[in-house]
Amino acid sequence: MIQRIQTVYLFFVLCLMAILAFVPFSSLWAISVGAGIIAALALITIFLYKKRKIQIKICYLILFLLVLLYALYFIFDKHLPFLDLIRLTRYTFVFPFIAGVLVFLAIRGIIKDEKLVRSLDRLR
Repeated sequence: MIQRIQTVYLFFVLCLMAILAFVPFSSLWAISVGAGIIAALALITIFLYKKRKIQIKICYLILFLLVLLYALYFIFDKHLPFLDLIRLTRYTFVFPFIAGVLVFLAIRGIIKDEKLVRSLDRLR
């Protein structure tokens, strides 16, 4: 489980979203709740390493939720973080973007594993 690179990517997503749940980049409580849900889904996905198809589906769900998280922020928050350069607490604004890139890399790794398993099944 831990030797798979996608597990490391998903663990970093878990860490970033857990930090975001406790240090939100917005005044909206829905952002913190959403980050907590994404962190929980990343943890669940890590332990589903034997069910790669389900892992891929949950990763796509995580990507959708990350996009939704940014959409909520831009729709409902009054201060945009890139315009508010004085406040230093807005560094967490990039966490969902980094998490999205990591989830995308995890999906690629899971697909590679799935192709490898299918090719080995053909040899038997």
